Amino acid sequence: MSHAVLAPGKAMLIGEYAVLEGEPAVVAAVSVYARAVLGGGSPSSPFIEAAIRETHVELLELGRSIHGPAVPHVDTSAFVQGGRKLGVGSSAAATVAAVGALLHAAGLDLSDEKIRARAYAAAKRAHDSAQGTAGSGADLWAAVHGKLRVLGPYDTAVEARPLPAQLRFVATSTSVSTAMLVARYRQVYDAAQPAIAELGIAARGFLMAWQRGDVAALLSAIERANSGYLRLGEALGHRLLTDEHLRIAEIARRVGGAAKPSGAGGGDLAVVFLPTPTAVERFSSEIAVLPITESAVGLHVAS
Repeated sequence: MSHAVLAPGKAMLIGEYAVLEGEPAVVAAVSVYARAVLGGGSPSSPFIEAAIRETHVELLELGRSIHGPAVPHVDTSAFVQGGRKLGVGSSAAATVAAVGALLHAAGLDLSDEKIRARAYAAAKRAHDSAQGTAGSGADLWAAVHGKLRVLGPYDTAVEARPLPAQLRFVATSTSVSTAMLVARYRQVYDAAQPAIAELGIAARGFLMAWQRGDVAALLSAIERANSGYLRLGEALGHRLLTDEHLRIAEIARRVGGAAKPSGAGGGDLAVVFLPTPTAVERFSSEIAVLPITESAVGLHVAS
């Protein structure tokens, strides 16, 4: 059996949908990990099958090969709680972990940025192929690189600054297919553009607030993003701010923070931004938060 290779899940903080149109977005890697080891047998899913195919393209270009069993077996049980998916990118993390296990078995250093770039490229092609539609790649980016990452047109130097709010994550009771909502978005593309513009403005406001360390402006950007979700839900004919999301946002607002859907909306995960430890304590006393945090590491070999 090979060494285990791990890749974290993700939570989108801002810029969902708008990132597909060239606006900036922010994604956080979270402390929920897909764990891949190599063995025999057959691929367990189309994502793993595609990961094998696309990684071999990279290995061929590098003149590398794998000796011995070369089928990634990926454990994503951490992405499920109470029989329900958390919505933190299990398929993307599994794809990245599978790619990483194959690259590591070929003797490549997963901490090398050039190898990480190849891991991302292979995982992006594999994931898009397996799900049948091209996504933003944010979930794959988080799984490869870890931490908080800025995607799109904004100065990435902001990543070195602390976020002027504390993050907490809350699971909802509804699971949703991101691929389905993205496909629907493309069907109603023109009607959705006013909402996308609002989501883009919210993302830029968030990044400027992060750069200045301005917590009030950061929370205001989150509220604007919620307005964008409402408008986009109308265009999609699918409610993106569910009753649960609205309740979570109201509790966050009551303690001085803000909350929004993380990702496509319509269920799955809520991300909560809280300005002080007192606000965190008050929020956590009213609603159950998930025991997950930002992940400092991306794709890596288990110690």
